[in-house]
Amino acid sequence: MKRIRKRKMQLMLMRTAFFGGIAVICIAVVLLVMKFIDYNSQQTVNNDDTTNDQQIIEQEPIVEEVIDEHGTKLDLSELIDPSTLNPNDKIDINYMKDQVLPKVYYTSDTPYTTFSTDNPDLGSNVDTKVIVIDAGHQKDTRKSDVWLSPYIDPAKSSSWVKGSLLTIGATGISTKRPEYETTHEVADILKTELEKIGYTVYLSHPDIEEKLSGSERSCVANRNNADLMISLHCNSYDEDKSVSGALALVPKIWDGYPSERLSYLSKKAGAVILEEYSKATGLRNRGLDPITKSSMFSFCKVPIILLELGFSTCPSDDKNMNDPEFQEKMVTGIVNGINKYFSLIELANTQATPEITE
Repeated sequence: MKRIRKRKMQLMLMRTAFFGGIAVICIAVVLLVMKFIDYNSQQTVNNDDTTNDQQIIEQEPIVEEVIDEHGTKLDLSELIDPSTLNPNDKIDINYMKDQVLPKVYYTSDTPYTTFSTDNPDLGSNVDTKVIVIDAGHQKDTRKSDVWLSPYIDPAKSSSWVKGSLLTIGATGISTKRPEYETTHEVADILKTELEKIGYTVYLSHPDIEEKLSGSERSCVANRNNADLMISLHCNSYDEDKSVSGALALVPKIWDGYPSERLSYLSKKAGAVILEEYSKATGLRNRGLDPITKSSMFSFCKVPIILLELGFSTCPSDDKNMNDPEFQEKMVTGIVNGINKYFSLIELANTQATPEITE
């Protein structure tokens, strides 16, 4: 009996050693396979990184149209501090008047086909100033291929934003109103008040059902020889619902366009109008935001600003922007700013040093 038990014990130990050895071998194989896979994956990542770097060098990245960027994309740190601006400076309408811009590309595939022949003469409207008001955003959302600038070759894929979304804009956190309804409402009131004091005013799209791209909106100002274009918007900042106030986007020069003259005049208009708007409404003046790669700015041949009336993501701003009594304050501030902008231009012209003739 003892011999049989001893034999069974030996067999059990042999089986345990056998299967244990197999298990060790399997674990070693699995570890080797995993190491091999990890190595190949690392090589693939490195190769992809190299390929991406080459692609970045070879062609420009495709970007989204700036005027549709809302929410967390807003970088408050990039704003020009209003305390560094002087909205009382005289404004030279002829600043860099003779600057030569890059070649204009023409294509019948774009919605704005007469850009090269629409040439407003800034300062030529002596008796009646012409203002174009653009109510930001539109009813419903649609996709559109956006050509970023008439000064970039449209044959290059990097010159376009394919399938860019033209949207209803931000939605009020308290009122639940879409941005396009608010901007159209304020635009109508602003047009009436400006016309009362003698301005000639055009709306970029008086029909709220109409859907226009940024370049099509700018063409309204260019074709009507406008002195100024104002696009009205409601801002949003999803990262912090307490962020409130007003700011103005202005065109920043990007590879030579828009022109230095338009960048200068737009910045002056933005500083003046924003200051008066903040005074009238009590909203915080957050300053100017110079931006590039906006088709509305790139196609506009007159001074243009995009005025963010307040933050739809801030409950108090949202309620104010949709309150009739507060809207009167908003319009008063914008009108005061427009009046001051043109008065500073006239002041600069009347105090210009006369030429000495022999």
